[in-house]
Amino acid sequence: MMEKKKYKLGDYEFDTYEEYLEAQEDLKKIDLITEAVDINDVDVAARLYTKIRNKEIIFHSKVGINFFMYLSDVVANHSMMMAEEKREQEIQKVKNRNKAIKYRIAGAICVLAAAVSFGYFAYTDYLEEQTALEMKRLQDMQNMTGAYIEEEGFLEETEQINDQTDEAIDQLKKDQAQETVKKPQKLPEILPEYKEIYEENNDLVGWLEIAGTVINYPVLQSDTEEESQFYLTHSFAKKKDKNGSLFMDYRNDFVNRDTNIIIYGHNMKSGAMFGTLKKYLEKGYLEKHQTLRFDTIYEHGTYQVIGAFLSEVSYQDEYAFRYYNFLNANNQSEFEAFSVNVMQLSALKDGILDAKYGDQLLTLSTCSSYTDEGRMFIIAKRIK
Repeated sequence: MMEKKKYKLGDYEFDTYEEYLEAQEDLKKIDLITEAVDINDVDVAARLYTKIRNKEIIFHSKVGINFFMYLSDVVANHSMMMAEEKREQEIQKVKNRNKAIKYRIAGAICVLAAAVSFGYFAYTDYLEEQTALEMKRLQDMQNMTGAYIEEEGFLEETEQINDQTDEAIDQLKKDQAQETVKKPQKLPEILPEYKEIYEENNDLVGWLEIAGTVINYPVLQSDTEEESQFYLTHSFAKKKDKNGSLFMDYRNDFVNRDTNIIIYGHNMKSGAMFGTLKKYLEKGYLEKHQTLRFDTIYEHGTYQVIGAFLSEVSYQDEYAFRYYNFLNANNQSEFEAFSVNVMQLSALKDGILDAKYGDQLLTLSTCSSYTDEGRMFIIAKRIK
């Protein structure tokens, strides 16, 4: 039997001549971009990422998709680095402050030191109590007006971006003048239970609750990576808070629903935020807490947890699968590629990802101490 002819372009192989031609066109676009700008510059990568995401630059082959994923890695890794650096700076500030106090207070005034220490912890307890009261108030607000209760780090686009980037994009726009660009849709009505809460903070995008756990929080989203770091250290009320807040990946579109929505939260020792998420690694816990609720401010949603996973942040130049870069599957092949890769990270033996192309996924991600730069996350699929 005659073997089917394959068409090759560099390391890529295509089954049809049409795919081969599409790959050539994508390669021309990529060459035009890389000759004009430095794609490893985070500002440039973020700008290009947004243009491709909004279909102002369009690719049709896996050559273009891989280029898009590379840009995602540049931006995502910078985001992670910024988040970790900010956290380290906060820790260092506390250490420096404690060291300064230690050298100032000695000997005869140790009693005063004890009093100051007591006052500090009392004040910390007071702040945590106020945060808890504020969260209870928000929970009461969303439950009071809604009858729906169920059971159980990227960069801001800068005006100073390299002029050559705009020239390259303008040229690509001319080449793609006949391509269809998605028009913005009129936003739906905000659900009654979230209207008052949204008025208090317009960054509100939804609410996450897992019955039988402390996870019952608003979910926020910022427009840019730089702004999203704010909620690592601030509450819903935008006050300094070591617990931070739950926040959605700034790249996610929750209105024109992405395939996979990612929500981040701190793994607090107190159990706050995503501090109890690690329990999904325990045998039997998933079965007892398999259902969760994630509402956007526009619609209700019920999800079923289908897996628990362990990963770690990868360096920018390291070839690795990055679960936090999977936001959309444009076709069944892309979804299946994600399924195969993510199951390599499964913390559950003999597990399979019980999801198919077309399912709406939700990923909850937090830090994990199982290794340096460790991450633990669960994936759920929407069931109604």
